[in-house]
Amino acid sequence: MDYFGAPFQDFLQPSSNIIRVENAVIEEVNVETCETGYILISYTVPLPNSGNQNEQIRLNVSRYTIIISQYGAPLSLCNLEVGMRVNAEFSAAVTSSIPPQSSAYSIIVIRDESNTMVTTDRVVSNDAVNGVLTTGNPFDLSEQISFIISDDTIIIGRNGNRIPLGQVKPGQMVIVEHADFQTMSIPPQSPAYRVKVI
Repeated sequence: MDYFGAPFQDFLQPSSNIIRVENAVIEEVNVETCETGYILISYTVPLPNSGNQNEQIRLNVSRYTIIISQYGAPLSLCNLEVGMRVNAEFSAAVTSSIPPQSSAYSIIVIRDESNTMVTTDRVVSNDAVNGVLTTGNPFDLSEQISFIISDDTIIIGRNGNRIPLGQVKPGQMVIVEHADFQTMSIPPQSPAYRVKVI
């Protein structure tokens, strides 16, 4: 299943006891622990004749639920917020309650341009092999952030041309446009959309 290029909200029929929803919106987040709780999502179902129908479902999250960014960075229920867009896979065994409930297998947070932050800081380290650029205070992990660099990340050098990640050096100042969420790791991680060396 290609989660990364969904141009519109789409609902796919159950397959192998799994239902897949793309480009859904989180309407509510209830956290018991960062591993357990639920989210309420809304999505659009195309009708057979014409038009669409809005649906909602409560997805129960357990420690077995996979929660990641579209770039593969691990997240937890604590990272999810109302308004985020997600692709989700959940059990076809759905309750008849209102709203219906199901067990979530995977939740993938997809990029939303309106939820972009900008960080300007000095590069601490650059792991070009694994696609991780870390900025912040080189002497304090709690004051650092690691940016996940994907094939979609645009990296611009001082001359204004695109450069590979390997050309970004520790000590250089960078402006990073990135997601407004991050993992709970130390240092935290966040997907980077654009990196500019200044």
